[in-house]
Order: sequence, then C-alpha cells, then structure tokens
Amino acid sequence: MEINKLKTFVGLASTLSFSKTAANLFINQSSVSKQIKSLERELNCELFIRSKRQVRMTEYAKILFPAAQKIIKLNDQALSDLRNCLQDRDDKIIIGVLPTFWNYSFFDQISNFKRQNPNLRIIIKEGEINYLTNLFQQGKLDFAFVRTTYGYKSDFEEFTVDHESFCACLNYEYPLATKKSLKLADLKNENFVFYSGEEMLYHTVFDLCRESGFEPQFSFASHNIKSI
Repeated sequence: MEINKLKTFVGLASTLSFSKTAANLFINQSSVSKQIKSLERELNCELFIRSKRQVRMTEYAKILFPAAQKIIKLNDQALSDLRNCLQDRDDKIIIGVLPTFWNYSFFDQISNFKRQNPNLRIIIKEGEINYLTNLFQQGKLDFAFVRTTYGYKSDFEEFTVDHESFCACLNYEYPLATKKSLKLADLKNENFVFYSGEEMLYHTVFDLCRESGFEPQFSFASHNIKSI
C-alpha cells in the first residue's frame, strides 16, 4: 500500500467528503476518487459507499482506519528522525559573540575561514556575557568570544586573543580634554555616561573608581552603544 493512498483514505474517512478531502490534501476530487478506487482494488474490498447525498465507511474501512493512522504516524516519525539524523551529520560550528564583535578583526577571519570551508556551517549567537555563559553551560556553543577583566574566574577552558584598555571619551572643548594624560581620580567630579550592557564592565569601572578614592556618578547608562 502506498503511503499517499493511505493518507487519502484517512482524509476521506475523517471528512466523509471528497471535496473537503481534496482541499485538505491540495489535490483535485478526481485524484481522491482514483486513489480510493486503486486502494480498493489492491485490498479487494469496498471501503466507502457513495451516494449523491453522502459518503459512508464500510466495515472494512472501519477496520483499516486505525491501522492506517498508525502507519502514517510511523512513516512521518521515521522521515523526521532521518532528517534530524542527516542534519546532525552536517559539519557546523556554533559561535557566541558580544554585540561589539563586528568591530574586531576576528569577524573578518571567521568570514575568510568560511569562504575556505564552504561545506562548514557557521552559526553565530549574539548576546552579552551572561547570556553566552548560560548557552555555553547548556552545551549550545562550541566556543565564544567574550570580554573578561583582571581577576575573572571561569570554569571554562580559555585563552586570550587580544587586550583592550579603558579610555575616557571627552568633548574636545572640555577642559580636561586639553591634558596629555588623565588619571582616573581626575574624573571624580564628573558625571559618567556608560555602557551598561555588560555587568562585568560596569562593576569593574565602579571598583576602579573606588580604588581611586571616589564613587562614580552615572548620569546615563545604556546597553545600547548607539544611544551612548
């Protein structure tokens, strides 16, 4: 028995209407009729009693109906399992990155690597460090580019690929902007505009200011770098 014939049979047994079955299966009524007749010839029994006013299932159809439903379900499950298996066989790397990742050379390197390995799927998940850490703990990332600070403790295997420094961004007309260098203590009376997207950075700056003898005053903090 062909699976398509069984699906048409189950469709007609459920609706008892050739027109509704055709619409549900996206085929025409003549195709429904042909498949049912073909199945009846194959089984050597009448499955439906047709009249101008109604369609009724025969006793044979009532016996076949639950078995046909099980066969269709098993068929669909087998195809789904096979697709999942084939998908899992695909070579892929899942990378976690920070929202500012696109400003670094690593992005170009990954793009070049992808061009050199066209059969490799590279999936990129973007988020802040807490989000990426949770994904990593769940085994949903192969590796991640994150930002850490001095003294940061991690349960993961890690290595340093680059270093960054903090800097103060000032309007060029501001008095402090004329100085050749700044100490953090020079900013003790200033209002800070700061990126709050990463808790680690936020608390690190707060701790550094405290070590310099003051608590920073944040007049504006945002996780959106464009707003800043």
